[in-house]
Amino acid sequence: MADDSPVVKVAVVQAAPVLFDREATVEKTRLLTAEAASRGARLIVFPEAFIPAYPRGLSFGTVV
Repeated sequence: MADDSPVVKVAVVQAAPVLFDREATVEKTRLLTAEAASRGARLIVFPEAFIPAYPRGLSFGTVV
């Protein structure tokens, strides 16, 4: 029995945002997306809350 299921290449990005710079993080996301797409990725996954540039581990005096 032949498997006729389509194959989808997926890229998982492991990168850090540019701290305190949303515009630079968006540009970094654009560049990483273009690189993954140029390597054949059709689905590109980034870490949760990557673009807001909220620095993980910093509480700013309060726990969220």
